Amino acid sequence: MKTRHSALEYKLFLGPAAVALTAMLLVGCQGEDEGAELPPRPVKTVSVSFSPEDTFGSLVGEIRPVVETSFSFRQGGEVRERDVEVGDLVEPGTVLARLDAEDAQDALRKAEANLFSAEAQSQNAEISRARQQQLYPRTTTRQALDNAIAQASMAQAGVDAAKAGLRIAQTNLDNRVLKANAAGVVTATGGEVGQVVGGGQMVVRVAQLGARDAVFEVPEATIQTTGGQARVDVQLLSNPTSTATGAVREISPTANPITRNFTVRVGLDAAPDDFRFGSAVRGTIRLAGAPAARLPMTALFNQNNETAVWLVDAASSTTKLVPVEVHRFDTQDFLVTKGLASGDQVVVAGVQQLRPGMAVRLLEGSAK
Repeated sequence: MKTRHSALEYKLFLGPAAVALTAMLLVGCQGEDEGAELPPRPVKTVSVSFSPEDTFGSLVGEIRPVVETSFSFRQGGEVRERDVEVGDLVEPGTVLARLDAEDAQDALRKAEANLFSAEAQSQNAEISRARQQQLYPRTTTRQALDNAIAQASMAQAGVDAAKAGLRIAQTNLDNRVLKANAAGVVTATGGEVGQVVGGGQMVVRVAQLGARDAVFEVPEATIQTTGGQARVDVQLLSNPTSTATGAVREISPTANPITRNFTVRVGLDAAPDDFRFGSAVRGTIRLAGAPAARLPMTALFNQNNETAVWLVDAASSTTKLVPVEVHRFDTQDFLVTKGLASGDQVVVAGVQQLRPGMAVRLLEGSAK
């Protein structure tokens, strides 16, 4: 027959010595856990750098021509030829496209015939006037002479009208041909061969070579702060070493109804050759101002309603919270004028998990 023992019986069986030994082991384990040090927390930092100019951030835009002409026919018709494609270079007088001109040619021939008939009538009327002039007053009356003079005048008016009709017919025929008025490059086409286009419809668009603009969509706040006299530094996104500078040339009077931004055109002083139409560029507005350091928004920390950032002490590799004075908040970063020194290492990731004196290690990619 098996006997069950209670917990109290086991405790009595082990004895006071075993119980004391167990308690000592538990206390020792707890002491080890409390005394263990946490490994340094990895953080990412940037080095503080003050600039003698106040930078209003940067915007991405594109290169566009200063003068871009949309060529269209004055009258509608069927496109018979289109002699250029997008990217083709054209010179003044280069034929861009032609419309079907059979009806215009018929109208021209008719106008030529009308002029020939009017000139013949005018010649006969002038001969009659001259004859009546010679016969008056011996064998003709004054009334006959006046009638001859009137007929000659009417015939001359018919000639003038026929010449005007011929000019109109010739102009209508010439308008069936589109020609470039300046050197440039074709940037768009709007009519294909065989397509019936209306008067005023864009058929070919040509951008004149030479002067170029950098065009940006700018928030209203930036325009109000910088005004229209700011200088803009422009760099090519595909090749940051290719740069140019310019001044604001035009600000759109109305905002985009969707983005509420304003179109700003910056006239470039001397654009490099690789600033091609449509190339993506980055523009930076700079104005003279107090030295300021630009930091990303991820470095911002709020303590007791005061703006602060975390610094990493280079000697001890520990953190320190430092209050700063912010000059301005932008979309993705902010400008600091006081509280930091050049070369300070500011934590820009994971600032909410830090505390003063915490041991940290710099992640790869941190500025030093």
